[in-house]
Amino acid sequence: MIPFWRDDFGLSYTELGFILTLYAAGTGIMQIPMGILVDRIGALPVVVTGLVILCSAIIGIGLVEEPSMLLVLALIGGAANGVFHPANYVIMAKAIKPARLGRSFAVHTFSGYIGSALAPVTIVFLAVNFDWRIALMVTASLGLVAAIAMVLGLGGSRNDAALAPRHKAAAGSAKETDVAMSLRFLFSAPVLKLFLFFVLTSATMNGMMSFSVTTLVTLFDTPLVAASAALTAFLFASSFGILAGGVLADVTNRHDVVAAWAFALTAVIIALAGSVSLPAALLIGLFAIAGLSQGVIRPARDMMVHAIAPKGATGRVFGFVTTGINVGGALTPLALGWLVDHGLAQWVFWLIAFGMILALGTVLSAGTHVRQAV
Repeated sequence: MIPFWRDDFGLSYTELGFILTLYAAGTGIMQIPMGILVDRIGALPVVVTGLVILCSAIIGIGLVEEPSMLLVLALIGGAANGVFHPANYVIMAKAIKPARLGRSFAVHTFSGYIGSALAPVTIVFLAVNFDWRIALMVTASLGLVAAIAMVLGLGGSRNDAALAPRHKAAAGSAKETDVAMSLRFLFSAPVLKLFLFFVLTSATMNGMMSFSVTTLVTLFDTPLVAASAALTAFLFASSFGILAGGVLADVTNRHDVVAAWAFALTAVIIALAGSVSLPAALLIGLFAIAGLSQGVIRPARDMMVHAIAPKGATGRVFGFVTTGINVGGALTPLALGWLVDHGLAQWVFWLIAFGMILALGTVLSAGTHVRQAV
């Protein structure tokens, strides 16, 4: 939307960036409150309401003529977007049998990747052939159709107590106030470790997406086509790694070990890519392996959060730890951009690899708490 908004509203790139920042901020701020709301009134009404508000905000953006309204609607849309992580995982935990839960998480994440890949193509096609306002309203209308489908398809989903996450402290939590239990558990060691795990996972992934091409070109004069192909291979393989990770998550309980090995392999490859100039074919192949490993981590990560959440608190726990995605995504571009601006591009891949090593230690430490909780 940025080029179209710049032409129609006459905004600077800084102003346009601030609109996107407001959207991201709204999402990050609202995820924890939405998680608490999910646990209190149920996931389905929250996620459907959030989807309707988000789509309405997008339709509103397609109608407004005053640039200041973009800020308001972006903040409203971002806040509504904050319902999805806490609500969706609760819906899956209640509607999917435990033996298929890992694959369910994997398909959920994979679908998000596919949607993100289709969105630019769809929006640009509609905007070029019709108008950017029509493009937004058409895609938002499809979201409203999805909201109706969710009500019809999930309205009778079962609420099986056997599917609820288990935790040794859960038995006594009923005697505590909701707020006290929330604060006590959300700031406990296992949850904070998983929060940090989400921060590091997001930071390293965003670092690869944002600066891998620039770093390869700057450091080794890698042809732009080859560097871009390597990143494409990383992202494409990551998508299918998610599906493979979902199958793996359903056949093993050692999700921490799976994630640790995946991080270790990826860290070695990324450190190598930042140390020596590699032939294009080898670079693309190694990035594909790294992407596959990163994809495998996603379902294992989600299964660990599900396992450690107390009964009746799945929404708020997922809402809290997934806020780490926003934190990691916000910090990485600033840090890596500073390195490239100051002639320290060789540190980009090394810093990403170091973040993966930290994530490895975090997930192994959190895994101990997970095994004690189940």
